[in-house]
Amino acid sequence: MQWTSFVQKAQSFIDPANFTLPTLSSDRNPSKASLFRQQFRLPDSQNPLQEITAELILPIPHTSSPSHGESNRPFVERPGNRYAGRLHLSERFICFSTQPTSFAPSASLGASTHWAGQTNGTGPSGNGFTIPLCCIRRVERLNSLSHVFSLALTTWNGALGKQSPDFVPQRFTIQLAGSRQACERFCDGLKKGLRECMKEIENLRVVVNDCYSEYLLSGAKSKAQNGETTEQRQPPDAGLGMIFRYPGDARKLRDRSKMRLWGEYFRENGRNATIIRQPTFHKLIRVGLPNRLRGEIWEVTSGSLYLRLRSPKLYAETLSKFSGQESLAIDEIEKDLNRSLPEYAGFQSEEGIGRLRRVLTAYSWTNAEIGYCQAMNIVVAALLMFVSQYQPWN
Repeated sequence: MQWTSFVQKAQSFIDPANFTLPTLSSDRNPSKASLFRQQFRLPDSQNPLQEITAELILPIPHTSSPSHGESNRPFVERPGNRYAGRLHLSERFICFSTQPTSFAPSASLGASTHWAGQTNGTGPSGNGFTIPLCCIRRVERLNSLSHVFSLALTTWNGALGKQSPDFVPQRFTIQLAGSRQACERFCDGLKKGLRECMKEIENLRVVVNDCYSEYLLSGAKSKAQNGETTEQRQPPDAGLGMIFRYPGDARKLRDRSKMRLWGEYFRENGRNATIIRQPTFHKLIRVGLPNRLRGEIWEVTSGSLYLRLRSPKLYAETLSKFSGQESLAIDEIEKDLNRSLPEYAGFQSEEGIGRLRRVLTAYSWTNAEIGYCQAMNIVVAALLMFVSQYQPWN
């Protein structure tokens, strides 16, 4: 056992009610809502509304080859991996984690910070998912034992654009474990949230269309009914590296192999806003990310994607609103633009410098209290090699 883990356990035994997660914030006693948002990487507007013990049941991957004699049978969803944990509901998200945390009013602070210890490589949110309610297409109550609440959730994963003939919607089952009143209360909250988030589907369509995983799985080319290939879809922006090459040797980094593995994972477990975290997800991250997916995975794991989902056009609207205006921060930005990773070809061109200028300028207007400070240009420049200008701004 590591020494830090031993100290944390000792502190929790001494005073479990006051055991808190070490944080950079001056607030040494964070609220349960704050801990909830930290664990699932949610926006500041989200609060824990409902939670219940549950079991996540995933179907056997569709890519699994059928056994002998099953190839001609119609597809029947069979249960695959099962995960026991806690199911949480906020205003706009439904979250599941195998980390045994609780943010209910009756829970102790120690129960809410349990994930601060060892997570066995899964991170604070553990195995599970963080799915915006606007991503859920259908919820069905399954016929099961009278004392078991089983919900089948179908998402919009891969269904917002053109669908291939062999398209299979993402569908998984959640079994709620609790009293009938608790299950009914959770379902009522879920129903209300789904109704309120229906209006955000168009935002979801805009954000998902810019994700490289959608392009990867939909295919660069689509075939018409007569078998002829239609026009090729242009890949979404995945950073300056697409134009000026990514840092490092792609062959040594085995980018092609990593891309193939991530493609298989996306097909079986959803992608971008609807991805489900299984042990393979954390393993693939530790192995390394392919350059063209790096920005998207960063967005998902940091929670930045959920901020962009709420206002996908805010970046462009901010630039348009303050176009032509001057400020002290903009003067400082102009001084540092040509000092931003000058060894990289992308920042020796107007394309790279223009992207960097726009991101820093938009941020300075949005967060006027900070505006701009030195080294922000270096951080943003490093991000822009792998992400579009819309991503680091959030």
